[in-house]
Amino acid sequence: MKFFKLFTPFKIRNMTVSNRIIMPALNLNLADKGFITKRLIDFYVERAMGGAGMLIVGGCAIDLYASGFPLMISIESDEYLPKLTEFTEAIHKARDDVKVVCQLYHSGAYTYPIFIGKPSIAPSAVYSKFSKTTPREMTLEDIKREQQAFADATFRAKKAGFDAVEICANAGYLFSQFTSPKTNIRTDEYGGDLENRLRFPIETLELMRSSVDDFPIGYRISGDDFVPESNTYKEKAIIAEKLSKYLDYLNVTGGWHETKIPQTTMDVPEGNYTYLAENIKNHVSIPVFASNRINTPKLAEQILMAGKADAICMGRSLVADPYLPSKARKGDFRDIMACIGCNQGCFDAIFKMVPVSCLRNARAANEAKTELKPLKEKKKIMVIGAGPGGLEAARVAGMRGHEVHIFEKDDKIGGLLNIIWIPPGRNEFKRIIDNYSYWIQKYGIQLHLDQEVTIDTVKKFNPDIVFIATGSKPIIPSIPGIERDNVYWANDVFSMDAPVGKNDVIIGGGATGIELAIYIAKYGALNLEAFDFLTLYKALEPEVALKMLHRGRNAVTVLEQLPKLGSALGKTTKWVLLDKCDALGVKFHTSVIVKEIGENYVSYLDAKDKEQIINNVDMVYYATGVESNNLLYKEIKQLESIKVEKIGDARRPETVLEAVHRAYKLANRI
Repeated sequence: MKFFKLFTPFKIRNMTVSNRIIMPALNLNLADKGFITKRLIDFYVERAMGGAGMLIVGGCAIDLYASGFPLMISIESDEYLPKLTEFTEAIHKARDDVKVVCQLYHSGAYTYPIFIGKPSIAPSAVYSKFSKTTPREMTLEDIKREQQAFADATFRAKKAGFDAVEICANAGYLFSQFTSPKTNIRTDEYGGDLENRLRFPIETLELMRSSVDDFPIGYRISGDDFVPESNTYKEKAIIAEKLSKYLDYLNVTGGWHETKIPQTTMDVPEGNYTYLAENIKNHVSIPVFASNRINTPKLAEQILMAGKADAICMGRSLVADPYLPSKARKGDFRDIMACIGCNQGCFDAIFKMVPVSCLRNARAANEAKTELKPLKEKKKIMVIGAGPGGLEAARVAGMRGHEVHIFEKDDKIGGLLNIIWIPPGRNEFKRIIDNYSYWIQKYGIQLHLDQEVTIDTVKKFNPDIVFIATGSKPIIPSIPGIERDNVYWANDVFSMDAPVGKNDVIIGGGATGIELAIYIAKYGALNLEAFDFLTLYKALEPEVALKMLHRGRNAVTVLEQLPKLGSALGKTTKWVLLDKCDALGVKFHTSVIVKEIGENYVSYLDAKDKEQIINNVDMVYYATGVESNNLLYKEIKQLESIKVEKIGDARRPETVLEAVHRAYKLANRI
């Protein structure tokens, strides 16, 4: 495909940006007590070299009250200047035409008092569902002090060599709290009607401008708060129009952290929120950026060509592949390591207060330690199992120049990925398979499908090194009746090796059990394509079609032994899946012990140790975990002439992220 917009320059005030791919600010948890670290510099140097037009760094806390997490960057005082300057110099040295922007951050009511040693401050003393605390209402003295802190931070950012600053005014942070009638219930000149609620941001912007003169100032704004009683896309257009007189660009994203409408998870359709940028663009004359779930260069180009935005924010996509821009420019689309929106290494990690990582990219945030090592001796490598761990080991070994052979007992690569992408809202896992299919060809990796490997196979092949990636096998629970004909392993449903009933019981409420519950509940429902066709041609009333699209068609009950559901699911994904289950009428029972599976019933002891019976059960599925399938490893280990390593579930049950990271590390050593 040809790009007509994505790689053309554009202007922000007096600054020319070389292309329209923007990396928005992402908290990476790589700072050390507010100071820039070598890991943080390495991370952004890699993204600069990858070809993005602009890198927005942050959030950078402007003072103590602003701090969100202890591992965030600070721009509070001049003591941080040397490291900030070192950072901008390293980025500009890596690529002189890349623009680096400092995002100024103040979380207001979202600040955790435990981190700052005092109560947080906000426009009003309104309880925050995010920080689970009630902030202190800001006095007029507080307001003036925080406004001055923004101005001082702006001057400091320019002095440190940043090309612009951006205010973090989205997601429910301080500026959002001032402009929202939900969180600003003040009765003085800073509260009340919209004009008064805009007083704080306008005065702050004027003060910032007075400190730096001709220096670009941007504004990251929620296009719709998606929170009851707060600003919708209608009010946001008005707010953006009024503020645009003081700004040089608007960076439009989705809702607040506490919204119950998913914003960044995999089940959010790609480009779903570009209408928010378009809505604001229709009301302003300065550049507007579009954000959220824009993961491919093709989609980015389409949004620009449609006139919905002037530039595109690609955050997690550039975590997954920093060289996405340069690969796209050259037309190497299949070589782009696609972000799948899983949130496991990025958002989930940040909320756990650990450094960022990536399920796709084992190098993310560890660039210096994970550089590909030069090949000293070419070796014959045998990878047994074509799941994500085995595929990553093969890719890295192949990139380094080894002779690599993959042996897979199935007729296709992917392993459990072929199951994972089946449940609703998980389809992007299939992109991993697409990527590795290309890399197998690119690096000359030899693929042996339908090959059940034995110890004799290994001896005959005589490799130098074997990577065992033989995956796992299900743990069959010891429950009377588990051997019945209507009882199946959960994954057999996804592979269509098990039937779906009208009234089903799932034993196990972990990730697999929850995803299976959604899959079964929606089984047979109207799909989006059919909905579009039937309503377009008025073959079905929209309200009827909507019911057929969203309603659960089958009754599902999930029985979980632990007190909580989805123990292995990340914070950003769990609530989305559980909300779906609620909407589909899935029933959950936790802290239970399943006693028996009968011919058409399941009995269990509830949390109060009382026996309960579910009658008229058609099918029972168990999702009670897996155990390593490593018998072959033990046999090969006895062969002194062949080195062997375990990867993924063959080593121990682990996530795709863990398997990929270990595979990269091992394959880069040999």
